[in-house]
Amino acid sequence: MKVDKEILVIGDIEMGAGNLTDDFISDKTLAELISKFSKIRHPVDLILNGDTFDFFKCPYFDWNKLTYPRHITAEISQVKLRTIHHAHPKVFQALHGFVKTPKHNLYFIIGNHDFDLLYKEVQHDLKKILKGHTNVHFSWNYHYEGVYIEHGHQYDFLNKINFKRFFLSYKGKSILNLPWITFGLISNFMNVKEEHPFAERISNRNLLFSHHRPFLREVSFKAIGYMIKSIIYYPLRHYSDPTYTFPKELFRAFYRRIKKLQWDLDRIIPIFKTEKTKIFEENTIHILGHIHEKIVEEKDGKAIIHPGSWRDEYELDKHGKIHPQPKRYVQILLKGKSLTHKLIELPVKRKPLQFKEVMADERKSIQLAAREEGYEPVFY
Repeated sequence: MKVDKEILVIGDIEMGAGNLTDDFISDKTLAELISKFSKIRHPVDLILNGDTFDFFKCPYFDWNKLTYPRHITAEISQVKLRTIHHAHPKVFQALHGFVKTPKHNLYFIIGNHDFDLLYKEVQHDLKKILKGHTNVHFSWNYHYEGVYIEHGHQYDFLNKINFKRFFLSYKGKSILNLPWITFGLISNFMNVKEEHPFAERISNRNLLFSHHRPFLREVSFKAIGYMIKSIIYYPLRHYSDPTYTFPKELFRAFYRRIKKLQWDLDRIIPIFKTEKTKIFEENTIHILGHIHEKIVEEKDGKAIIHPGSWRDEYELDKHGKIHPQPKRYVQILLKGKSLTHKLIELPVKRKPLQFKEVMADERKSIQLAAREEGYEPVFY
């Protein structure tokens, strides 16, 4: 039977600046996959399901110095987009090849790491880079014939965006109203990420911290210190800065994570079902991102899928080995009234690494990982 439309979904790519805070190195694999999609002749919707770009961990050039500004204007976001483009040209070139076909539509779903896509100036620049205007789209979700797709950060209490107030006013300029936890990570944890660029790519976090106690102490002390300062010190010291306003309703959730040493994200599927009951009932296939793990839940003719992340991520086992995680995407085919889906996994060609050896020299380890993937970092 003829395919009426094909929907392809890739999430959590998190392209950054090619520096120590950029966790995406699979340019070659992703570019080849998108180029393969470009050859499809029937109508295709390619959905990049949030966090396509890692704006929030992407540094900003200030007088040739890498900085992580807290107050994000449209101009700063535009510079960051150019930096990401410079670091990952193969992927942008492949996306340009995809949108050259009129029947191919490209959708950027906005996530918590690429909230900057909300700026019209950034959207304009990205369309200009891709040379696609009528078939490049930006949205909070995608909805078509029984298929519903969104990133999913709105079901994560610490990372949800205030839909009633996207922007704040600071010193006469409009800046992004980022989640409180994001403001904290930008101002307090980018140096930790640069010092431990590989460790943050590893899960299970509890097992990671049990093997790496000094890292646990460093992260815990920083988190506790930030929470205390956010309540007592920052509101007084930065009383005219709206980015330092502490949302009291977050105190309990943040305290719970620190107390339980829970640094992995909560499952969001139960919250999605509760908050989007009508959406869930009316659609057959639901795809979420944000959670960087494979989750497939199929019951009563409905499916909820987390395909996982395209970051360079690893799973630590109890024997002290870390295993590179595979990359996946979702393929959905519409044939008449028939709707079928498949979660496709790309083979892992890299060997497991020894945790102790990686932690002994994290910078060297991520350079070797990038080399294995055929990626040349920009700022290591």
